[in-house]
Amino acid sequence: MNLLLVGVSHRTTPVELRERLAIPGRDLPEALTCLRTAFEFEEAVILSTCNRVECYVASARAPANPTDSLIDFLASRSRLHPEQFQPYVYCLTGRAAAAHLFRVAAGLDSMIFGESEITAQVKQAYLTAHARGATGPSLNRLFQNALHATKLVRSRTRVAEGQASIGSVVATLAKQVLGPRFSEAQVLLWGAGKAAEATTRHLVASGIGGLWIVNRTPAKAQDLATLCQGQCLSWEQAIGHLAHVDIAVVCTQAPHYVIDRHDLEPILLQRQGRVLCLVDLAVPRNIDPALAAQPGVQLYNVDDLQTLAQGALQRRRQEAARCEALIMHQVQYFIRRQASRLPQEVRSCVAIEA
Repeated sequence: MNLLLVGVSHRTTPVELRERLAIPGRDLPEALTCLRTAFEFEEAVILSTCNRVECYVASARAPANPTDSLIDFLASRSRLHPEQFQPYVYCLTGRAAAAHLFRVAAGLDSMIFGESEITAQVKQAYLTAHARGATGPSLNRLFQNALHATKLVRSRTRVAEGQASIGSVVATLAKQVLGPRFSEAQVLLWGAGKAAEATTRHLVASGIGGLWIVNRTPAKAQDLATLCQGQCLSWEQAIGHLAHVDIAVVCTQAPHYVIDRHDLEPILLQRQGRVLCLVDLAVPRNIDPALAAQPGVQLYNVDDLQTLAQGALQRRRQEAARCEALIMHQVQYFIRRQASRLPQEVRSCVAIEA
């Protein structure tokens, strides 16, 4: 079985392109079907997060040019010409593709080294593909082993200590922006998914003054508001409430801007010069990037948050060598197990490919 990975990430690709290439969760089942039928791959998993879009495929009889097929697939989904993003694409096969997934699942390839949210995202991507019937023996073993290796890394090293998530970085940013007013400050949080929940937990643990939760599904907003002892607003009330908060964190799955310049201009007049900090955790972006030039606004996106984690990053990177050694050991174990399941006459081919 041939294993191939084609993807883009925060390491190679600016957010302006990542948001075009992103595949929303609601579109993943149809995208997986397209990848397996139109592009002739037997097994497929698509991992699409704010920091990366990666297609993992396995097939006994791959297309004549499998890498080109995956790039064409991404182009067809994003309505981009391959030449617009191909220079940013990485392509890995065999052992290298397996090792990459193991590192991604453990947070070793993340913007914030050692962050934990990516593990849940990898697991969800795999479960979505599995439920769709898009995985088989090869990708089942690959993803299950990658998630097992992640558990070993987190239990045997200190990689997760300290500031190891986007949510913790947002809390740190809020403290820096608000200073001594942090304990009295109000935060409006748009979204009620995993990223929103993680951010909420960190803000509450840090002692934020108050939280307002907004979501298109009122029940989800109420559940998160109850969890963090906050309050919820309707979607229609949210824009108007920007006049009263200090920070707004936006992380919805909307494929468009939730806050744009026209929305904010009358709100800024009401604020009478008080600075509004906007944090956009979504990809595609939910806040119009043109607002960065608007007086009275401080705008941060997911790429901007990377520099805010450097202190804790250096401490966690001291664990990097131990993490990498554990991952490589698990990859070698996985490759050996894979080879042992194949007939003797094809094992030499697998060894060469790996």
